Amino acid sequence: MRYKPKYAKRKTTYYPAWSMHIAALLGCFALISIYMLSGVYSKFHSAASDGNQARIAHFSPSFVSQKIDISNAKPGHTHEVEFTVQNFSDEALSEVAMKYKIVLKTTGNIPLKFTICKSDGSTLKEFTCDGISGKQEYVYTDSSLVFNAGVKETRAYQLKAEWPESENDARFSGMTDAVYLEVVFEQLD
Repeated sequence: MRYKPKYAKRKTTYYPAWSMHIAALLGCFALISIYMLSGVYSKFHSAASDGNQARIAHFSPSFVSQKIDISNAKPGHTHEVEFTVQNFSDEALSEVAMKYKIVLKTTGNIPLKFTICKSDGSTLKEFTCDGISGKQEYVYTDSSLVFNAGVKETRAYQLKAEWPESENDARFSGMTDAVYLEVVFEQLD
């Protein structure tokens, strides 16, 4: 057996001096590349700020949907309701131009003649429900139904619901109808 000392020398590998120079050059090249690339990013990065703030213009029309009470209606009965449409509410004046349409909805159980009038009594539109066609929706729209932006305005109207006396057929006895009035607003660009 051969004697092997406990603390034998290890074999060491020596690299030539030129390999250390190459490693140092590669390290320097990597550092220079990183430095150059960081300059490219900062050249093309920019930020801007301004003191102006964007906000949304107020859209504040006002109309409360109304139910027309015709529970005591009979042939020859007329019921009148006055209503207003305005381009402002308690919160603010509308800052945008808007158009609107007047919508009348009925269950269509009894024959009724509807008339939409201006506050001076002049007729704008008439609708006739025959009482047998069922649920109906009548829409009145016109190019004059427009509010300008920023100008406070209120418009008054009247709705007449009349049961013509000639429509007294027995099939309508004991019948009731539900009539709703609403206004639909749309912002103009």
